[in-house]
Amino acid sequence: MRHAIGIAVLTVVFATGCASTPANIASITGTRESDQTLIARVLDDVHRGMESRRIYKVLAHVSPGYRDSEGRDYEDIQAYLADFFDRYRDVRITRANPKIRIQGERAQALESFGTRADALSANDININVQGEVVVSLRKENGEWKITEWGELR
Repeated sequence: MRHAIGIAVLTVVFATGCASTPANIASITGTRESDQTLIARVLDDVHRGMESRRIYKVLAHVSPGYRDSEGRDYEDIQAYLADFFDRYRDVRITRANPKIRIQGERAQALESFGTRADALSANDININVQGEVVVSLRKENGEWKITEWGELR
């Protein structure tokens, strides 16, 4: 019985796609996740953070050294997300599996997605956008962090 409960707990942890596998679980199972899997998990967690409107769930995956082509840094992304979550509700995102390319400690992921969100104020319009974006990541202290969201294509 105790063995069955342990397997059930492990199944729930892996099936829910937790943001990071605790070191003790990885050592117990003898598995080590690939960088491809870890990057996909980061992007999934950001997706869930956006839909649940949890700013720090998203920011946990953004590098403190974040900088994009529009000149935004980490603090700007934090302010953007806070404003977005204040102005929109019912955020729904659909995604295709990202195409991930890894080169050493850096990676890029092509994200294809659709986003819908309902404006809270009559002064804003509802969002309904589809497109692709290249997300750049870098391995920092053993974790993949987003260093730039590219422009929507």
